[in-house]
Amino acid sequence: MKSIFINNKWQEADGEAFVSKSPNDNEIVFSGNFASKSNCNKAVAAAKTAQEKWFELGLEKRLEYIRKFVEIVKENKEDLSKTISIEVGKPKWEADGEINSIIGKLEPCIDAYKTRCSDIIIEKGTAKGITRFRPLGVLCIIGPYNYPMHMTNGQIMAGLIAGNTIVLKPSDKAPLCATKIMECWQKAGLPDGVVNMVQGNGETVANLIQNKDVNGVYFTGSYKVGQIIRGLCSNSQMFALEMGGDGPVVAWDANDLHSAALTVIQGAFGTAGQKCVSTRRLIVPDNKFGKDLIKEIVKIAKKIVVGKFDGKDTPFMGPLRTSQMVENALKTQKYLLSKGGVSLLEAKKLSIGECFISPCIIDVTNAKYTLKEEVFAPLLRVIRVKTFEDALAEANKSEYGLAASILTKDKDLYIKFLNNAKFGLINWNKPTVGSSAWAGFGGIKNSGNFRPSGYLASDFCSYAVASAEAETVSNVSTPKGIKI
Repeated sequence: MKSIFINNKWQEADGEAFVSKSPNDNEIVFSGNFASKSNCNKAVAAAKTAQEKWFELGLEKRLEYIRKFVEIVKENKEDLSKTISIEVGKPKWEADGEINSIIGKLEPCIDAYKTRCSDIIIEKGTAKGITRFRPLGVLCIIGPYNYPMHMTNGQIMAGLIAGNTIVLKPSDKAPLCATKIMECWQKAGLPDGVVNMVQGNGETVANLIQNKDVNGVYFTGSYKVGQIIRGLCSNSQMFALEMGGDGPVVAWDANDLHSAALTVIQGAFGTAGQKCVSTRRLIVPDNKFGKDLIKEIVKIAKKIVVGKFDGKDTPFMGPLRTSQMVENALKTQKYLLSKGGVSLLEAKKLSIGECFISPCIIDVTNAKYTLKEEVFAPLLRVIRVKTFEDALAEANKSEYGLAASILTKDKDLYIKFLNNAKFGLINWNKPTVGSSAWAGFGGIKNSGNFRPSGYLASDFCSYAVASAEAETVSNVSTPKGIKI
């Protein structure tokens, strides 16, 4: 397949060959070549050439093109959704939700830009001060595989609205998804060079970032890779990093035990645990409520349907993206048990296919362990504590700071948690997953670099230009120390 898209044309790439295999059945769904350094340079050059004219079109004309893209996504919803299910394994209902998220993203992006990037005018005497917002220029967007269409396109939309042009480097685990969505951008008829795409790996990313004409770098992925990207970026580049999480749910005194259990299940095992905002830790009081909640969660988790998107029964969980991820999850389970963890529900490799695994729940209250990296899998750790202060301290113990939630009927406890938990997303009686397009999305500590995306993506797509303005040069008083 022609794997790069530059100046509105599909082209052959010059780099090494690669394939994408479906986690459902290990069948090849995409084959192509990674972009060479020359390919990357051509993509950036095309975006740079197009950028000034794209900005000069004006906001309303730019929006016409983007609205056309959204309409094309609507028309191709079934095909796009099926592509997600085939390439990354999401159940149909979840893939449908991702496409709906793309469709629903435009209006929040427009509102955010108009709210946060409109001119700020201050009248003072005969002069006025105006702060205007200008596009950065060429943006390099490095996408994840778990939301292969939605995550990148939210940033593409925000960037285009602000007047930037784009070079997308999608995940090498989701090249077919990227190709399909890029075809939608092509059909929208944007001017040449406004949106470009190169497939690739870490070397491709380095080639893009180190190109002096790239002005912004946006990454979604692991902390380990994010740190490499941070090191590659120069002082003249804006960079926004979203780098995973270790999300806790503090379940303290919820009034509906079953609903509380389902809330934890949604956060821990949705997308087979392959979300940066997934619930990784459940923190409960060491009392009857805590014990009853754990029992209810285990009971429900045992009934989770794991399967292929087109199977007989509708699955709640599909496969992990690769068989190596399954092995890593099983290895982590074994490690936690060896360090004093107690298995409440054992994860097992399933016979459906090599990428399928059942949910895992481990009580690590008395375990002595260290997890240096986020485990992208349906693995939930349970911690029992004596006091709410202990729960808060346990929640903050992680080096990540993306998403957290508290389940309680006591609003005062929520306010205490809200004021003291160190996370970018803090929910009350809701899962850690399911962020709104009308809200910011990002974290602190190892989860981000204080550049939240979502509604706030417009903030890192523009820079401010402040001007003091007067219609004429007149009535200028002579400064002290000058004798005229």
